[in-house]
Amino acid sequence: MIKEDLKKFIAIPSIANDNEANQSAIDFIINILSPLGFKITTEGNSPYHQPVIVAKYNNTTSDKKVVLYGHYDVEKIKDWEKWDTPPFELNKKDNRYYGRGIADNKGILLTRLLAIKEMVENGETLPNILWIIQGEEEVGGETPFEVIPKYFADFGAKIYLEETGIYKNGKPVIFYLPKSEKEPDFLNSLNEKIYASEAIVENRNLNKFSKCPFLHNIPQDGYYIGFGPNDGLCNIHKDNESLNIQTLTDHKDIFKKFIHWVNTNKYL
Repeated sequence: MIKEDLKKFIAIPSIANDNEANQSAIDFIINILSPLGFKITTEGNSPYHQPVIVAKYNNTTSDKKVVLYGHYDVEKIKDWEKWDTPPFELNKKDNRYYGRGIADNKGILLTRLLAIKEMVENGETLPNILWIIQGEEEVGGETPFEVIPKYFADFGAKIYLEETGIYKNGKPVIFYLPKSEKEPDFLNSLNEKIYASEAIVENRNLNKFSKCPFLHNIPQDGYYIGFGPNDGLCNIHKDNESLNIQTLTDHKDIFKKFIHWVNTNKYL
């Protein structure tokens, strides 16, 4: 299931100023989330034809909340000749998937979308979710800075999940903020739930190439969390971008465990 949907998602060249491709990426995401009960709008007058997708899931029987973040746009191709395979075609080699956006952020985003889809279809409970999926990540555009603040302020969540994370030397890493000498009480339970307590915990954010509207707008009483399947071989923003197939596949179940954790954690 992941592979076939990935082929379709990677094939959409959702780069700045390509109106048709960006609309196709938006439609692709909406067609997954809308049947699951998410109320969705696209907002912001993006000069790059890359508005923000705001998807909200309301569970009136739960007070648990989480904000999710991702982006559907991808970095443009700077040198086509350096690619061993067509950038906008999913290819498999040496236990890795290759394609523009596979690691930043389409592979992870799609895996999380499909995880939520499976949970709903299996009758599992979801928390209240605010999912911000922006389109100007790679150009550092202003549209998300205009759209995001009001939603964060109104939603009132404690946990804000970054688009992805990394593995170091085969071990997963959990990022968290704000900076603190003492780890938040919930971190041990999160590590235990999603990684059987095997993750490295680092008090920092995922490295960014530009100012991040997601990170920038998290309220003072909110906690930033980051984890995901990326590694040192991903080649983000470069030729032959790739992602390990097994860690990507595993991320679907890890993300489900995270959602279960949000539903049951006493600290939230």
